[in-house]
Amino acid sequence: MRKTFASFTVLIATALALPGTVSAQSVDQWTALQQIQADLKADRQAVVATNLPLVEAEARAFWPVYKEYRGEVEKLGERVTQLITAYAANFQTMTDEKADAFFKELLTIERDRVTVREKYVVKVRAVLPAIKAARFFQIENKLDAIVSVALASQIPLVPLKK
Repeated sequence: MRKTFASFTVLIATALALPGTVSAQSVDQWTALQQIQADLKADRQAVVATNLPLVEAEARAFWPVYKEYRGEVEKLGERVTQLITAYAANFQTMTDEKADAFFKELLTIERDRVTVREKYVVKVRAVLPAIKAARFFQIENKLDAIVSVALASQIPLVPLKK
């Protein structure tokens, strides 16, 4: 399990090692990031598959629910990307009003993420035994934590007025 998580971590580190900052990315860098996001999506499913042993009947029932779940989570990810893009565009001209709006949107996304997770705990639990459902969400939490730490390390703190 550590090996697959390590591979996922290396892929994220590679994505974030691209030159540029959140406030100044070229079109080529943006295209590269989009490709890496696609790679992460495939790698994420591989990490789940490697670490969540399923019998054939469980797999047939689980993977469609997983794809539906990831689809909803990826929509939230798109909102985060839009928020980061807007933050970058406003970084040099940050005001209290803009900072407040960004923070409120982030909280809304976080609430929506919890709502999606609660919805899919029920759906995953309907197709997997409780112990496997719990393991799945543990895997998801670990992968999300890796992504969150990687993003946080690249996004500068809100500038304070001098």
